[in-house]
Amino acid sequence: PAVVSDGSGGAIIAWQDKRNCNYDIYGQRVNSAGAPQWTANGIAICTISGYQLTPATVSDGSGGAIITWQDYRSGTNYDVYGQRVNSAGTAQWSANGVPVCTAANDQTTVTAVSDGSGGAIIAWQDKRTGISHNIYAQRMSSTGAPQWTADGAPICTAPEDQISPIILSDGSGGAIIVWRDARSSTNYDIYGQRVDLSATVHWGSNGMAICTAADDQSSLSGAVDGSGSAIVTWEDSRNVI
Repeated sequence: PAVVSDGSGGAIIAWQDKRNCNYDIYGQRVNSAGAPQWTANGIAICTISGYQLTPATVSDGSGGAIITWQDYRSGTNYDVYGQRVNSAGTAQWSANGVPVCTAANDQTTVTAVSDGSGGAIIAWQDKRTGISHNIYAQRMSSTGAPQWTADGAPICTAPEDQISPIILSDGSGGAIIVWRDARSSTNYDIYGQRVDLSATVHWGSNGMAICTAADDQSSLSGAVDGSGSAIVTWEDSRNVI
């Protein structure tokens, strides 16, 4: 499950759900006393054919949430879809969600953050080249309209795999995106990039090195520091003998 504040002391939770013999996305709002505010056992966010998995949630700034997930409705590969629900649990975008990215091959490991204007910036690992995973992102408006290049703006397209992104607000409507990066061809390091509201990147082409110590760095986590920067932590194998 993924959870976000409802802005009123409660929370909106989304999860992947197999009640219909196929993984779908459901959601529920609970108040500060823990009482469900929507239909018992949650409302359907997406129940279209094919698996819908690993939701991410962000506040829409109005008591509702934007929920994004990886979606196999095409029957050939995973894409990224999203839906906005208001505080009453009513879908605000098209039934079963709007496409965020339907590029070739798989788009997975979806993560999202508010853009501060009722929309969201969504990032994922992307194998559209068919060779290796890269990092792409898209900004969706409060009405569910893509604001950047169709199928997302490239955040990192360096050689080898870039995987497992996390995303944090930069405090100015943009985002800081951090990921595991195998461009060294020997192990996974940590790289990051800041992208603003217009999809302009600010930390050089293909991101800035955060940690390139020996052996693998993995299990990323992070938090904003209140000054437009981020604190990032990870699991590190540099001392493994």
